[in-house]
Amino acid sequence: MTHLRIVYALAAMLAFVTLNTPALASEQHKAKLLEGLQETPVVITGATGSFILDIGKNDTSFDFELTYEGIEGGTVTQAHIHVGQPNVAGGIVIFLCTNLTPPVGVPLPPRCPTPSGTVTGTRTAADVLAQAAQGVSAGEFSAVLTAIRERATYANVHSATAPLGEIRGQIK
Repeated sequence: MTHLRIVYALAAMLAFVTLNTPALASEQHKAKLLEGLQETPVVITGATGSFILDIGKNDTSFDFELTYEGIEGGTVTQAHIHVGQPNVAGGIVIFLCTNLTPPVGVPLPPRCPTPSGTVTGTRTAADVLAQAAQGVSAGEFSAVLTAIRERATYANVHSATAPLGEIRGQIK
């Protein structure tokens, strides 16, 4: 009988530890729909997209997938993550892809497919651009993660005829 009590006690302790330990899996955030109606100012376009990112368990990187189709504004020029709440244009903090020359010091992101496609990759502190007015220093990955977790970031895709962005979606 004592042996059975020990087994029950160990099982209870294991259940307690399991329920109170953070998940070992990554943390996922997404912008389910990128569209012109979310841009600032609004862009009337039939283009759509989606964005998913998985923050690694050590908070030093995230993997992402950006998919878009039907960009009407000609060539896709670039796609980014910006710090900004809905209906507000914010500063670029991370390049996802570009067909332009990125700023000095930014690791070269992949080319953006045009007018439709999927871009995947991993981003780290080396990819973070400074946005001092918004409290983000170059390389400050933790500030970007805080903004993502607080739903204060968005992904968008820029085109030749919509240089401020053709489609956008808030990351939740």
